[in-house]
Amino acid sequence: MTHGVDFEPGETPPCPKATAPRLRVVFAGMDGRFSTVPLQALARRHQLVGLVHSLPRPVRRGWLVDWARAGSGAGNLRRFAEYLGCPFFSAGRSAGRGLTAFLQQVRPDLLCLSNFSFLLPPEILEIPRRGTINLHLSLLPRHRGPNPWLWMFHDQDRTGGVSVHLVDEGEDSGPLLGTLEHEVPEGITAGELADEVLPRAAELLVDVVDALACGSLLPVPQASPDGLRRARFVPPGEALIDWPTWPASRVSHFLRGASLWYEPFPPIPGFVRRYGPALPGKPEDPPGTLRQAMRTGWVACCDGRVPFRLQAVPRELWRLGLPLALGAGLWALA
Repeated sequence: MTHGVDFEPGETPPCPKATAPRLRVVFAGMDGRFSTVPLQALARRHQLVGLVHSLPRPVRRGWLVDWARAGSGAGNLRRFAEYLGCPFFSAGRSAGRGLTAFLQQVRPDLLCLSNFSFLLPPEILEIPRRGTINLHLSLLPRHRGPNPWLWMFHDQDRTGGVSVHLVDEGEDSGPLLGTLEHEVPEGITAGELADEVLPRAAELLVDVVDALACGSLLPVPQASPDGLRRARFVPPGEALIDWPTWPASRVSHFLRGASLWYEPFPPIPGFVRRYGPALPGKPEDPPGTLRQAMRTGWVACCDGRVPFRLQAVPRELWRLGLPLALGAGLWALA
C-alpha cells in the first residue's frame, strides 16, 4: 500500500493510468477556475455523472457594490454540465434534502470537492460508494478553513501546498491521501500563483482518484492542529493589517496576494484596486492613509507606500450603467 502523504504529481502513481478503472464521479465546487481547472482534468480521466454548484457565502459591501457584483449564480459549472451532458444541481446551505436526492439518483462511486463553500452532513458523505474527497489549497492541517490563501499571504508563508483528503464531519480534518508543496514568492499575485499551482493541484487530484480506483492508497491521519490558525472567513472591512508596524513590503505582499478575498478600504462600484510592489521612502502620511487621484493612488506605510491603480470591471460597469440609462430615460420623459 502507498501512503498518500508526499504523493507528488509526476511520480509513477501506485496504479498506472492506463489500467486504472474509470470511476463514476460527481464533482462539486463553485464557479471560477479554483473549481473548473481540477474539474477539466478529472473529466478527461473519469466519468462525470453529475456536477454540483455551491453558492458562495453572501458578502455585504454596500447595496450598490453588491448589485454591481451580483451574478447569475451557476455560470461556469452549469455550462460545463451542459457541455459534458451530465446532470446539474445548484446547492445552497439549506439544500441538504435536494442534494441527497440528487446523489442517490446519479449513484456516484466518488464525490470530489474543490472550493466547495459549506460542510456536508453525514448522510450525504455516506452516499458515494468510495467516499468523498476534497482538494484543499494548503498543507493540512495548516490553514484549515474556507480562506487558506488569504491567511497564507497574511502570515507571510514562503511555502504553501495542496492537500487531497477524505472528507469527514469536521472542517478539512479528514485523513490525507496526497500532498504537494510549492513556493510562495514575495510579491506574487493570487492570479500568478493560481497559474502555477492549479494545474499541479488538478494533476494530484487525478492521480489520487486513479489510486483510489485501484485500491492502492492508504489514508494517513493529519497531525494535530493545536496552535495553528484557522483560515476563517473575513467580513468586509475587518482590520487585518497592523499599519504602524507592518513594512510596506509586507503590506504589498498581502494585498497583492489576497486581493481576491480582501480589500481594506471601501470598494468602488465597477472597479477593483490592483496593488503594486512597495516603494520605500519617508512616509508623508500616517500609516494606513489612502491617497487617490483619478485612476491611481497609494497607501501610506510606516516605511514607504504601496501604489495601486483602479482596474475597470466591464461587467459591473455595464450593470451600473443600466439603471443610470433607465433613470436618464425616465427623466427625459417626465
